[in-house]
Amino acid sequence: MLTNTFPQFMGPHRNATLPEGPNLARDWTAQPPEKLWRQRIGAGWSGFAVVGDRAVTLEQRGEEESVVCYELFTGKELWSHADKARYYTILAGEGPRTTPCIAGDKVVTLGSTGMLNCLDLATGKVIWSKNIITENLSRVPEWGVAGSPLVLGDLVIVNPGGKNGRSLVAYRLSNGEFFWGAGNDHASYSSPCAATIGGVSQVLIFNQRAIFGHDASTGKVLWEHPWESKNPHVALPIVLEGDRVFVSSGYGVGSELLQLRRDQTGKFTVNRLWKTNRLKAKFNNPVTRDGYVYGMDDGILACLELATGELKWKDGRYGHGQFILVRDVLLVTAENGEVVLLDPVPSGRRELTKFQALDGKTWNPPALTGNLLLVRNDQEAACYRLPAER
Repeated sequence: MLTNTFPQFMGPHRNATLPEGPNLARDWTAQPPEKLWRQRIGAGWSGFAVVGDRAVTLEQRGEEESVVCYELFTGKELWSHADKARYYTILAGEGPRTTPCIAGDKVVTLGSTGMLNCLDLATGKVIWSKNIITENLSRVPEWGVAGSPLVLGDLVIVNPGGKNGRSLVAYRLSNGEFFWGAGNDHASYSSPCAATIGGVSQVLIFNQRAIFGHDASTGKVLWEHPWESKNPHVALPIVLEGDRVFVSSGYGVGSELLQLRRDQTGKFTVNRLWKTNRLKAKFNNPVTRDGYVYGMDDGILACLELATGELKWKDGRYGHGQFILVRDVLLVTAENGEVVLLDPVPSGRRELTKFQALDGKTWNPPALTGNLLLVRNDQEAACYRLPAER
């Protein structure tokens, strides 16, 4: 029986953290992970969204961009939906780069050229569809549309990066009707995430020139913090206790911890508590635990103290891999296709166990539902049952 689901990018809370996840065994030598299936798959950097026995991802199949639903335990294809769309560059590769979002009986997907689909989870039948780039008079970013859709109540929130109040937009989940739009900044490669800051429900987005906080019900921009870098911004902001926000980007830039405050009139102010170049999250989304943040500093695992920004250690070349913090252990899918389990502590890197899950460059985010791990890259996908302690 599955104890939880993984319905969207980076999991139920969109922060790559499963505080009530399985109690994973810390040594996989005596009882290795069990391969349920492993098979070829269409190109792309999408991850899986999983609810029940259905696992949905995006793939490039020739000239068509496909939403594909697999049976979780067998890898059997249950249905697919195709759109005539293709993104390809020599450096960035081919195919879609967002992860679907499953909301009730619907699945919402966003393709690399802006095709937003709302499909029936059971059959793949189209409920509504639109292109967020053409509809919001925007342009496809250099490396393709990469912001995974966020479903918040009856709203589907995406970041087309259009001007004239169409940087971040919300559509009705039920029928695709436009609901609100706000902001004027170009999109980068990060995804919208939900948070409550200063008692206000917000959607945060890391765009080309700043981090923005939008009112979730109206879209109004409540605050922004400049981040003047022409390089891609990929990692999601992390909202911490005390209305603090951690932000990081790669290409030599680094990390900042922000303090937000809301005055009696409702106005927000943003103050930077510290800044460091000791953690530069390029593709990886960092996670936090017990007052420390763990992330890939240009491909090497690093640990910072959140209170001060001090580097505690930097060790372990896992490349541009991805994380899931499962209770008190850090599950890493490394760029080389290894899955590694670590004990996240500030005293130093403590690797517990690992196994080779895939071959080839693995940038895609993993999904964990119960103790079933779904991994994929631009060539293949697999499902493994990880050893768990009772």
